[in-house]
Amino acid sequence: MEGSGEHPIHPAIAPLSFLLGKWRGQGQGGFPTINSFSYGEELHFSHSGKPVIAYAQKTWKLSSGEPMHAESGYWRPKSDGTIEVVIAQSTGLVEVQKGTYDADQKVIKLQSELVGNASKRLPEYSS
Repeated sequence: MEGSGEHPIHPAIAPLSFLLGKWRGQGQGGFPTINSFSYGEELHFSHSGKPVIAYAQKTWKLSSGEPMHAESGYWRPKSDGTIEVVIAQSTGLVEVQKGTYDADQKVIKLQSELVGNASKRLPEYSS
């Protein structure tokens, strides 16, 4: 079984190989404090032959193409059907999610285990 690039798929990620590739779609968003909006989204799952799946996500405004959000990380499946997902967002938020997967049903259930926020203070520069 081959995946992205020249590397064979590592046996540890083979059960989730259905994720590999680019996924694109559109959606609607809204929050109580802002107007509803339409957005485009792209997810990219790839591998390098190691026992992890690299993940990158980005969204943009459909009306203008302006970038909205981005995050990246790694999906780390285990042979017992558990999985860990580590994500860093462009806003400085980091998250660890843990859960389970059922490769036959193509179902992944995740729960947030840890959320951290990098400093939002900009560095001071002297002139």
